Amino acid sequence: MDNSALRETAKAYGFARAYFLPPPHFAPHDDEPGIVWDSGKYPWASVSLLLVRPYRPYPKGERIPAYYINSNASYHAAVALARGLEAVGVRLLRCELPVKRLMSESRAGELCRNSLVALPDLGTRVVFQTMLLGSGNGHTFTPEAYPAYATGRCAACRACETACPAHAISADGLDVKKCMRYYMDGADYPEWVYGVQSTHMGCEVCQAVCPRNAACGTALPENEVKSAFDLERLAAGDTKAARLLVGKNFTGRGKLQKEALNFIKRDGAPK
Repeated sequence: MDNSALRETAKAYGFARAYFLPPPHFAPHDDEPGIVWDSGKYPWASVSLLLVRPYRPYPKGERIPAYYINSNASYHAAVALARGLEAVGVRLLRCELPVKRLMSESRAGELCRNSLVALPDLGTRVVFQTMLLGSGNGHTFTPEAYPAYATGRCAACRACETACPAHAISADGLDVKKCMRYYMDGADYPEWVYGVQSTHMGCEVCQAVCPRNAACGTALPENEVKSAFDLERLAAGDTKAARLLVGKNFTGRGKLQKEALNFIKRDGAPK
């Protein structure tokens, strides 16, 4: 198997693109604090594989997090793909890689003011899954060069800066400790987060106003999704279906129930 064959295989698992970049040789950005990279541990790695799944957001007013629905689905697709590759002898490691630095340094993507990576024709409405690949056993993977995508569109645009409910974005970029997503992994959120939060598990406001995403359109949540995220259902503590859709790691310790209770208290009962 080579890059071309793997790219086609990835499409069968629901990934629109596959980027083959060099293994990281640097520390991650400050806005990727959860990612730790030590190149000395993986001398066998030939490439960093970045799999891309684009998604369409839900219409304005929906509290369901479109990103996390798709992130969870792409996670399971990547796991299945990895198992298939290992079955034919591909050496790999599924791990979190510093996507933002890899994409911006390769110029295959552009780092936006809100710290998200924009891709040609897809904007920032994408989910990344990453793994390291090694050549051998009849398989050859090599880093690729991509056309430079450096539009400079953020320079004259203040859309996300103006719209951010947490005032976390400025001309200097994103202050991660002001972004409400920074607090989503904790057991509870600061009161100010509950005051401005508009969707479960964080906020997609900066993406909603970004001109790069104007052409991606919206998608209606399926009935199964709407039922799982019914506010009264979540407020009553019935969160199992929703957690299966967005991933259990992000929703433990009663987070979805607390969010639902807050939405009802703050904005009024849904019925």
